[in-house]
Amino acid sequence: MKNISLLILCLTTLLLSSCGTVQKSSSSGPSGGDSPDSGTLTEEEAMALEQLLDQNRNHLADLQRSEQLEIPRAFLKEDTTSSTTDNNPYRGYRIQLISTRDIQRADTTAEGFNQWITEEMPNYRAKSYISFKQPYYKVHVGDFQSRTRAIQFTQAVKKRYPDAWIVPDEINPGSVPADTVSFEMKEDKEVSL
Repeated sequence: MKNISLLILCLTTLLLSSCGTVQKSSSSGPSGGDSPDSGTLTEEEAMALEQLLDQNRNHLADLQRSEQLEIPRAFLKEDTTSSTTDNNPYRGYRIQLISTRDIQRADTTAEGFNQWITEEMPNYRAKSYISFKQPYYKVHVGDFQSRTRAIQFTQAVKKRYPDAWIVPDEINPGSVPADTVSFEMKEDKEVSL
């Protein structure tokens, strides 16, 4: 019984190994290069194909310029994610002054900002907030519902904190400055010696 199963195993192996075909490949392709589907085009066919492509490219470019391309309706829908449709009063923007792992540095930055803003910007007293999101302490200042107002305030803050930038954040709606508040700094005082 062992001999028969060994013989069947050997014959199966021999049969499977002899079923594979071996053909030497040439540089012109698998079929020798003389057949019509060898992948190579004659010079005449290549020129005809290039002319056809040029005609279609020009036609599509003309359609694009004249805006006659058919654009699916899904891509023509108006943007519904604008901030004017958002009625959440707690969604807004703050200015991030620093992100650090050192709590003392974050506290010092917040206190320094509070002193600076009190002296330099009498029209708006922005609050500073320290938040912790592992592993960083972040100092955010101000409360703005519109990005435009946050940009205006950031331009003034960047004079003292050049790395300040706008971040989306939950805000305190009661601390949002009125639209009439200007973010102008006090006049630069000349130091006399």
